[in-house]
Amino acid sequence: MEDNQEGNRGWWRFFDGSASVSTSMLLSVLLGRCVLCENLPVLGFLKTLTNEESGVIIMATLLLFPTTLALYGGAQLVFAAKEAVERRTRERLKKQREEGRKEGRAEAEAETRKQVLTELEKRGLLTPEIAKIIDEQHESSE
Repeated sequence: MEDNQEGNRGWWRFFDGSASVSTSMLLSVLLGRCVLCENLPVLGFLKTLTNEESGVIIMATLLLFPTTLALYGGAQLVFAAKEAVERRTRERLKKQREEGRKEGRAEAEAETRKQVLTELEKRGLLTPEIAKIIDEQHESSE
């Protein structure tokens, strides 16, 4: 299973890089078209850069690192949350299985005890002392 996870990580790295470049280019183009950005201090300066020759490419390059951080950090957060949910589910199922086993054992022991008492009673061997011993053993095993 670990080999499969490594393979998935490789594909995700490729996708993450492609998505980062595409997203930074999209943000650069949108910044160049933004009318409201002209009045804002930093965005106004960046918008003027996009209007120059090769400005969109320069802006996309400047935005690549923050875009990569945002996309990669977001992906890591999603995968960490997915892993946490899966881990909790596995723990809950393990606990339910253990409880089910304990319950099954208790039922089987109760059924066996009942059968032993029934057989002893049929044969006339059941005395109050034997019944008391069987009950005490049952209580001590719980």
